[in-house]
Amino acid sequence: MALQQHVEIPLGGQTVDPELPQRRLALVAEAAEGLLAAEDPARMVDELFGLIQSELRLDVFFNYRLEAGRLVLEAHGGLTPEQAAAGAELDLGQAVCGCAARDRQRFHVTGVQQSEDPLVAFVRDVGLDAYACTPLLHGDRLIGTLGFGRKWADRFTDDELSFLHTLCHFVALAKYRLMVEQELRAGIEQRDKLLGELNHRVRNALQLAVSVVRLEVTSAEDRAFSDALLRAADRIEVIASAHRPLYASDDPSTVAVADLLTAAGGGSIDGPLTVKDGAGAKLPIEQGVALALLVHTAFAEGGVPDQPASVQIAEQPGGTGVTLTGVRPETDALSGRLARALLRQLNGVVEPGADGLTIRISNATKG
Repeated sequence: MALQQHVEIPLGGQTVDPELPQRRLALVAEAAEGLLAAEDPARMVDELFGLIQSELRLDVFFNYRLEAGRLVLEAHGGLTPEQAAAGAELDLGQAVCGCAARDRQRFHVTGVQQSEDPLVAFVRDVGLDAYACTPLLHGDRLIGTLGFGRKWADRFTDDELSFLHTLCHFVALAKYRLMVEQELRAGIEQRDKLLGELNHRVRNALQLAVSVVRLEVTSAEDRAFSDALLRAADRIEVIASAHRPLYASDDPSTVAVADLLTAAGGGSIDGPLTVKDGAGAKLPIEQGVALALLVHTAFAEGGVPDQPASVQIAEQPGGTGVTLTGVRPETDALSGRLARALLRQLNGVVEPGADGLTIRISNATKG
C-alpha cells in the first residue's frame, strides 16, 4: 500500500541510541527558537531542513503555501531546478501534498519506488522511497503543507514521524505569525494612504474656504464686517496648519503639543513662536484644533508688539495634563467669547503671572 495515514512502523535492525531523546529534544528547542524569531517564511524552513537533515538522514523537503485555492512551492531542498519547476504548483487533491492539504491529514507514504499509485508519481520520479507530509494548520486556517523525504529507506519510524510533526507545528505557528504581521503592515500602509489622501483633501478644502472668505473681504464695504471676515480666514488657516500634525502622529489618538504649537505659531503671528518642550507631552487628538486656535488667539490677536513669542511646555504631576508658561499676550486676550469656549473644550484655566500667562490643560497624555 503506497499511502498510509498516521502509519508508524519502526525500521528493523537498528540499534537504539540512548542519547537520541535528549538530542531530539535539543533540536526541537533550537528549531522552535529559530522559527519563532524568523522573518522570512521560505528561508526559515530551509534553515530548519539544514538543522535536522543529518539527524534524520533526509534527502528532500517540499514546503507549499496555500494561495488562491492552490498550493505554490515556497521553499524546497534536494530538488533539481527541473524537478522544482515540475512541482511548482498543485491543485488541492493533486499528489501527496495536495491530498494532505485537501483532507487536512498527515500522510506517510511508504515503499514509493514499488508503488504504481499515480498520487505518488511525483515523489517517485524524484527518487524518494519514503515521504511524510503534514498540513500546516493554525486552528481552522490552512496555511500550506510541509513534507520530508528520504531515498535510502522505504519508511519513517514512529519516533521520526512524531518528531517531524512537532516541528511542523512550530513551522505553522511561525508562518501564521508572519502572515498576521504582513496583514497588519498592509493594513497600516492602507490606513496611512487613506489618511494621507484624507489629509490632502481636507487641507485643500480648508484652503479653498480661506480663499473664498478672503475674496468676500475685497467686496465687503463695511470695515467691521471685513475685519470679521479676515479673522475668520485667519482661524481657518490655523486649522489647516494644525491639520498636518493631527495626521502625522504615530498614535492616532494623540497629537504632540509641541507640533501643534509650532504649526499654530505661523499664520498671522508677528514673528516666530519659540516652543520649548522637554516632556514630549501629548493631547487627545480631539483637543488639538482647540489648542491651535487658542494659541493663535493669544498671540495673533492679543500678542504684545515687539516682544518675542515663547512658550514652555511642562507636564502636570501624574501626567494629568500639560502647562503652557511664558504666554505673553495682552491681559484680556483670552477673555473673549471664543477663548472662553476653547478653554472649556480643553478643560483649561488661565493664570496671570509676572512672566506672562500660564495655561493649564487637563486630560493630556504623556508621550
